[in-house]
Amino acid sequence: MGVFGRKRGGLGRIKVAYQDSAAASEEIADDFYAVLGLLPDATPAQIKKAYYSCMKACHPDLSGDDPETTNFCMFINEVYEILSDPVQRRVYDEIHGYTATAINPFLSDSSPKDHVFVDEFSCIGCKNCANVCSKVFGIEEDFGRARVYDQCGHPDLIQQAIDSCPVDCIHWTSAAQLSLLEDEMRRIERVNVALMLSGMGSGAMDVFRMASTRWEKRQSKVLEQAKVRMMKKKDSEKTESYWDNLWGDRKDYTKTEEEVEDRSKRAAAAARRWREYSRRGADKPPTFKLPEAISNDN
Repeated sequence: MGVFGRKRGGLGRIKVAYQDSAAASEEIADDFYAVLGLLPDATPAQIKKAYYSCMKACHPDLSGDDPETTNFCMFINEVYEILSDPVQRRVYDEIHGYTATAINPFLSDSSPKDHVFVDEFSCIGCKNCANVCSKVFGIEEDFGRARVYDQCGHPDLIQQAIDSCPVDCIHWTSAAQLSLLEDEMRRIERVNVALMLSGMGSGAMDVFRMASTRWEKRQSKVLEQAKVRMMKKKDSEKTESYWDNLWGDRKDYTKTEEEVEDRSKRAAAAARRWREYSRRGADKPPTFKLPEAISNDN
């Protein structure tokens, strides 16, 4: 069946924080821009300024070498590494629907499905995948469900684990799809699989559909923004598109298939790490408030 056509069993109570980027709470940042207190149309200069503001607040002289602050500082460095690289930022924006020409990764077959994802809404913690391919899959101690811990190699064993999974909870995905799925999963308050299977709560959730819907909402806002900007520049002498310079200098960007695939893999790995940071609470500022959102229009 297709991405949105899989059967789901009864699951436990799961809290999902579903928020728009402009109204993201202090608890859950919608994207890398929100982490820095910015909006997706931020200029490279604004990104740099917000990054240094965060890093100053993380300085040992202010934080006293607090471990939580140190972890947050490491996370901020990863965010800035993505957003300060013009090429990597554009790939990030395309994956997350922040460009006018982006295509929903869940509706595109142009990218190879060479990454693997465990749908925790379906996983029953049977340990089959971990037994078949322990180098890729593992069972989380806290929640009793399978997770992918290594995306490198072993495709035959991964396929064997997929074929022998009793609940069809393992899926091949593209790197872009995995980025969005990991991003969606970090928003979910999870419980142990034993509680889920006991019948607590109601209804199953489709993380694929949730991630795709979030992408569509983002893209809708981007298209509306692009329309407004085009109307404003209709009578202007400027012919350069706003989207041409959003990511800064891109002179070295050669969009070969290999380049796109490599950049997408880096984005997926970053999304995976954010999920781990979120699990430990390390993606939240422990002792200071992030800057308020700034738009280019201001």
